[in-house]
Amino acid sequence: MSSNELPLSGIRVIDMADVKGELAGRLLADLGADVIRVEPPGGGASRLMPPFAPGGATSLYFAFRNFNKRGITVDAATSEGQAQLRGLLAGADVWIESAKPGALAPFGLDPKAVSAEFEHLLVLSVTDFGQQGPYAQFEATDEVIQAMSGHLAASGIPEKPPLLIPGAFAYDAAGVVGALAVLIGLVAKQRTGRGQHLDFSVLEAAIHLNTWQLANMQPTLDAGLDPPVVRSGTTVVYPLFKTADGFITMVILSPRQWSAMWEWMGRPEAFADEMWGQTLTRMMNGDVLNPVIAEHFAPMLMEEAAAEAQRRGVVVTPMLKPSDILVNEHYVSRSTFVPVEVAPGTEAEVASGFMEINRQRQGFRFEAPAVGEHSAEVLAESAAAEPRDPVPAASEAGQPLAGLRVLDFGHGGVGVEGGRMLAEYGADVIKIETRTYPDFMRLVTGTEMTASFASSSRTKRSFGVNSKIPEGLAVLKELVKTADIVIENNSTGTMDAMGVGYETLKEINPGVCMASSQLMGSTGAYADWIGYGPTIQTVGGIKYLWNFTDGDPPPGSNAIHPDHLAGRLCALGALAGLLSRERRGGEGAHAEISQAEALVNTLGDLFMAESLSPGSVQPVGNDSDQGTPWGVFQCGGDQQWSVVCVRNDADWAALKQAMGNPPWADNPAYDTSAGRMAAREAVNAGVAQWTADLSPLEVQDACQAVGVPGAAMLTALDHMTDPQLTQRGFPLEVFQPGAGNLVLEGPCFYGSEMPTPPVHAAPLLGEHTRQICIEELAMDPAEVNRLVEMGALEVPLPES
Repeated sequence: MSSNELPLSGIRVIDMADVKGELAGRLLADLGADVIRVEPPGGGASRLMPPFAPGGATSLYFAFRNFNKRGITVDAATSEGQAQLRGLLAGADVWIESAKPGALAPFGLDPKAVSAEFEHLLVLSVTDFGQQGPYAQFEATDEVIQAMSGHLAASGIPEKPPLLIPGAFAYDAAGVVGALAVLIGLVAKQRTGRGQHLDFSVLEAAIHLNTWQLANMQPTLDAGLDPPVVRSGTTVVYPLFKTADGFITMVILSPRQWSAMWEWMGRPEAFADEMWGQTLTRMMNGDVLNPVIAEHFAPMLMEEAAAEAQRRGVVVTPMLKPSDILVNEHYVSRSTFVPVEVAPGTEAEVASGFMEINRQRQGFRFEAPAVGEHSAEVLAESAAAEPRDPVPAASEAGQPLAGLRVLDFGHGGVGVEGGRMLAEYGADVIKIETRTYPDFMRLVTGTEMTASFASSSRTKRSFGVNSKIPEGLAVLKELVKTADIVIENNSTGTMDAMGVGYETLKEINPGVCMASSQLMGSTGAYADWIGYGPTIQTVGGIKYLWNFTDGDPPPGSNAIHPDHLAGRLCALGALAGLLSRERRGGEGAHAEISQAEALVNTLGDLFMAESLSPGSVQPVGNDSDQGTPWGVFQCGGDQQWSVVCVRNDADWAALKQAMGNPPWADNPAYDTSAGRMAAREAVNAGVAQWTADLSPLEVQDACQAVGVPGAAMLTALDHMTDPQLTQRGFPLEVFQPGAGNLVLEGPCFYGSEMPTPPVHAAPLLGEHTRQICIEELAMDPAEVNRLVEMGALEVPLPES
């Protein structure tokens, strides 16, 4: 695929997202769209976001999220500027904006009204909480969203404060899912010729990524157990072990992995009993087992230990620092980073993109624009543009992906989440599975259904097939002929070994679009490494940074990030291939997402900063260069916390009012950002005195009443009754056979010309095998029975 054949070439995007969701436009630009970044005179707010290049004039936050875009300035407060914007929108396919609900109405640019006027235009409104609801006008930061989404509550250990995730976790997740929302809208537009308005909530998108916390809450309550609302750190499943030069993470889930580790340790007699092959036994007896494993790894070097473990089939990854990653042999072998001039005379190492399509990196092509750099040429193009053709009249709204068939070969939390996002908007997603190698998320509680599995495989169908049996493979290939998309996240080479690798799929069905996601990518020095989300955190650099500054090892989290994020990138890559299929005469495409690179790219500005100032990117705990006071503050009661973020001097004046103007805050030095930053510990301590006597919701209410970003730390239990979420219909009650009553996350965006996305129970293994074979593949029922009896096809087990 040449550069002028990128999937979204020919699509024009007007990008007015600022700070939150800027990555959406960047991803669309990576995929070939002509993205025009519109800023006010003087530049957008994100140009003031740290980190900065040496000298402080260039925001690396802005630079990384605005590669591949052209830039113009428009003053929307003037009639001339409003006319310019309307001209741009009249000639565009997509408009992305992130203003607070109602903020653009005084300029004649209310997103809903613009969508109704320019019926061809797809409008994505990225807001912190959605267009309506009691929080719609709240002030927020990335940290506020982390607190309210449940991620903060799960991060760290009880002995220390909850720990914020490094980078712009929530706002970049919104960028990824926002780009996916645009592609879903573009698929709908291909069919109807009409755009629409997409109401996108950053909070809801962040909750989607919260490791099945909400899905597991109702079963916990129904069992009469106390919900897990206190942080448990890395937990016994994902322990860190110290080596001679750092740390490694090891995860042993299967008997085969344990056997390999036991052999490596020299077959110690104390652990020879078969019971040690059981995950639960090892978890319950970690105090006995882990010291022996720690002694085994202590004299080794972390990267050598990981390489040998992987050779033996044991999941181990090294905890790499940003400086390690920039020179690591695997990332070098994949050209994960490229040297880029990010400011005049300043060259940095830049993460080169989130995915490949047909082996071509969809990433950096040119640097972010200077303020107003392309104003003249873009406005001239707009003035010369031909009028758009008339838009067809609106008809009854249909699901945007209805009629598409997706074969989901996913396991765990990556491919299955990609399939889930497509099923949520109308695709017929068929989970391909077999009891000979089941999705382990089905089995973690000892049955073939769990709340976590149900959350990721809701609204899908299940096709049970053993492809190792020739007759099963033959039926599977017949099903491939009917597919538009295939998603998988198996170990490198697995799909080829099953007989359904991309080259084979393409021979069977030239139009099929495949999305593959492997731990480290399908090529490179570590291409055959295996692992899980927490092991990606160590090898992807975030675990090292996700720490306090006290010298202790990272406290950890039970989150499997970036699995859910990588799943959404799979859906994004699949739909990009689908949209470009029309441009290539019906030929499909293969998108590949390295899970480690997905993580590295969301920390792209930090890696740029590290390459410019080696050793500068280190853990900062809950502090931030964005302002002071800033971070996590303890409230009254046991393990009750809130987040308060003061962005500027106006916020500080408002916070002083909210606190009742305490004498300590009257220090004149605190009236400037520089003065507060110089006295960070004293200022934070003063705020902590105030929050200590209040509940988290009282802190939230006091801050929001004066326009300061502040939030209570919420858990999944809180999400079930939160007023903003319930008003938007986010908690959904679903009865799941095999798991009982569940509360699942609803959609994180709604379209003005889309019906509410359907959410149904997840299927039993093989529940739809007979239906698909007989009704859709026109197979003889007797032949289907024969294949079931021989094990080539699989159906649900008898209820007994």
